[in-house]
Amino acid sequence: MTQAVIWFNRLVLIVASFIMTTIAMRQLHDPIGATAALGIVLGSPTAVTVARVGFGGFPLGFAIALCGCLTSTKRLLTGVSLVAAVVGGATLARIQGLVLDGVTPYNTALLRPEFALLLLSGIGIALERRRVPRDPHRGSLSGSAS
Repeated sequence: MTQAVIWFNRLVLIVASFIMTTIAMRQLHDPIGATAALGIVLGSPTAVTVARVGFGGFPLGFAIALCGCLTSTKRLLTGVSLVAAVVGGATLARIQGLVLDGVTPYNTALLRPEFALLLLSGIGIALERRRVPRDPHRGSLSGSAS
């Protein structure tokens, strides 16, 4: 069971890393083309750089952090928690956009995979907390799995 939990969480981190890397590479390589497909016009070099950093650099940094969490079983809880936090925040922002800006096919289509990744990361958090119980005396995770 322990190995299954470890590999489940690694799979969640691998999937999230792959998605974020894919988003990042598209935005870093061609921010004008990537945003134009969504009706976003980048009208100045500053706008292109802001899009490259915001839509490319941040997802790439997140993917790198998740890959770092893959290297040690001690960081799996941190990794799946990061996935839950970032995907949860993005999902809430998307729902806010649907409410305030209107429903679009593009945004509703992205809700399914976002909810799925949020659910998987939540399951991963619950499984990881069972796998490595908290030490009540230290307030941290106990165990010495590496």
